[in-house]
Amino acid sequence: MKTNVIYLLIALFLGACQDSPKTENKDDVGLPATSVVEMAKAKVNIKEKEPSNKDVWKALKSTTPLSSEQLLPYLPKMINGHKMANQYAYPGGGQMATGGYGPADNQYNFSIEDGAGSKAIVKNFFNSYKLRLQGPVDTEYIYLERDGYETIAFLQPKISRNQISFIYNNRFRISLEGPDKAIDLWSYIDFENLKQLDQYK
Repeated sequence: MKTNVIYLLIALFLGACQDSPKTENKDDVGLPATSVVEMAKAKVNIKEKEPSNKDVWKALKSTTPLSSEQLLPYLPKMINGHKMANQYAYPGGGQMATGGYGPADNQYNFSIEDGAGSKAIVKNFFNSYKLRLQGPVDTEYIYLERDGYETIAFLQPKISRNQISFIYNNRFRISLEGPDKAIDLWSYIDFENLKQLDQYK
């Protein structure tokens, strides 16, 4: 009996040592046939040309942020059919502007925060996305890529308030809070309006 077990283990070991079937890398589909080494070098070269997060954060740190007053014109005029009811520029060197839309008792709040300067707004957002921490009891964070943007949704079902945030152009943190589901809040983001911020890349 012991001998049969040993033979069985040897057979399993040898079977595991066999070459696994070749799988195709999705990134390599459609590329001309080249050696594995050349393909690996090409991928490394592409990665080196892309700016790293550290490069982005370093550039942001040396950029002068827009003031709250300068950000006010970039707030959307409407959200989900509601006109802007109020707007607020943060005093004392603030670099965020907020607009309120709809009735005061169930308002949507849209904010733009400039991640340039000494505040680590962009870095903290991406670190939070990477760590995927969870909030207090009866709340939930959802980390999801939507339309190419990494988003963080903060859900508070007990009070029917949710928020979705993302980074636009590796510089501006955009947030929308309101009574609707995160997927609906995301659909209210006016990307055509945000394109006005492209001049500050």
